[in-house]
Amino acid sequence: MKRINYIFLSLLGLLIIGTSCNKQKTYSERLKDESKSIDKFISKNKLVILKDFPADGKFKENEFFRDVATGVYYNIIETGDTAGVYKLDYGQEVHIRFKGLSYFASDKDTTKYDNMDPIRSPFPETFTYRGPVNIETRSLYSGTTPGWFVPLQKVGHNGRVKMIIPFTWGSQNEVQSYNPTYYDLVVYNWYN
Repeated sequence: MKRINYIFLSLLGLLIIGTSCNKQKTYSERLKDESKSIDKFISKNKLVILKDFPADGKFKENEFFRDVATGVYYNIIETGDTAGVYKLDYGQEVHIRFKGLSYFASDKDTTKYDNMDPIRSPFPETFTYRGPVNIETRSLYSGTTPGWFVPLQKVGHNGRVKMIIPFTWGSQNEVQSYNPTYYDLVVYNWYN
């Protein structure tokens, strides 16, 4: 009887050890995979990555600026009002509409998401502006996508951009699933 119990417990122990030693990727490996995915996306779409922000703020359709502090890439499609009536102030409510959101790290997800249709998505994404976003202030934008705020001061009210956002600057869902994202269009609005 003791021998049967010993064999049973030994097999149970091996089963537990075998299932606990699964091969999950480390965070460092996930970051490397993300970098490869972004590089592949850039190459596939023939994007040009600018090292310096254009002096005139104008981008060609395939040019993206990479923000060194965050790793967020963006292309300003149209600059809005950055200093006039709609100057952005701390504590101001900002509304974001987007289209063409895609998760490009996997070829399996080909769906594009948007919130541009006021019938299907009557409310835009809304957040309170807490100043420029960087590694120290990113937590002030939890509950949303911190990467959206990187180009905000350069584009202004009614500004329009295309973006590539690493998962580390994405929504909580994107951070947890290690998914970098691409947006065909992000539109910013706020009202004084």
